[in-house]
This record gives sequence, structure tokens and C-alpha cells, in this order.
Amino acid sequence: MKVLLLITAFFLIGTFAAPGQGKATPERKPMVFQPGAKTPDGVSATPAPKAAPAAAPANPQGVDEPGQAAAAFFGLLQKGAIDEAYAGITKGSKIGERPEELKNLKTKTVEAVEVFGNMLGHELVETKNIGSNLMRRTYLSLGRDFPLRWRFYFYRTEGVWRLVDLRVDDRLGGMFEEPEDSRPGEPKP
Repeated sequence: MKVLLLITAFFLIGTFAAPGQGKATPERKPMVFQPGAKTPDGVSATPAPKAAPAAAPANPQGVDEPGQAAAAFFGLLQKGAIDEAYAGITKGSKIGERPEELKNLKTKTVEAVEVFGNMLGHELVETKNIGSNLMRRTYLSLGRDFPLRWRFYFYRTEGVWRLVDLRVDDRLGGMFEEPEDSRPGEPKP
């Protein structure tokens, strides 16, 4: 009986306002979204905090396959093993099936090493995901005399990341998202 009286007392206290507290707590109102409204009625339009950039999607075991592939690629380039570097990064991709394109990439890489100096290392500077199956990784290769920008485009199919495109350039302005302009000595359009 005493327990029942205590429960009833707590119920009554919660239902009525205590002296000095004003009115009882009103019922919660449902949120109603009007057509075309950006926020429900009665709610302030406070922007939600922006989410941090997503980390590179990994396979279920948490292995960063694109990162490992790029690290192996740059490691082999540092050793001068250009053929092996491209064989590894293009394994299982359509790029590896286009010998003329692959030959051109290798030739340009050899020329870049000759002009900009031996590769001393590399840095990941950006990862951009489009959905959960398409990713662009941008790296700088650190040549003795000059950096190069490498853009690897990876596509995940059947649970495996594969290289679908590879681009390399020496345009420093593009690395800083500056508009491209003619270089000194080049004719202006």
C-alpha cells in the first residue's frame, strides 16, 4: 500500500508544476515538414555540423588497397624499376590491357626522372571519394629537383580496388587549385 501511495505521489508531482516553476511541462509537439520548407515548423534553421572528410574506403579487413598499391608503385619508381612499377599498379585493370597507353606512360615517366631528378619519396595529398566505389588519390612524387602530381583513379568492383585511370603532370598551379595560365616563353592564346 505504501508503495502504491509513493508511486501515485510521484505521478501527481510530475503532472503538476511545483510552486514557483510556472506551468506544467506541455506535451511534445510532432514536427511537421511543410512542402518546400527547409526545416519543420517551430524549429530553427541551425545548420548541422559538417562531417569530417571520409577516410578512404577499405575492404572489410580494414586494408587500404589503393594506398598499398600506390606505395608499392612509388617504391619501385624510386628504385628505377619503372616496368615493374607499372606492371604492379595496372594488374587487373583495363590500362594494363592497352599496351600503347602503358608504353606512353612508362616513356613519360623515364623522361620525368631525367628532367626532374631521381625520385626521393612521395606524399599523399588528397583522397576524394565519389560514393563508396570510386576514389581519386592525389600524390606528390618528390623528385630531386621538382615535384610531380600523380592522380590515381580507383574503382572498386567485386570487392577489389582496381586502377581505372592514371594521370601525371608538373603543373604546380593546379596543385594549389590556381587557374592554369601559360608558362613563361609559351605563346598566350
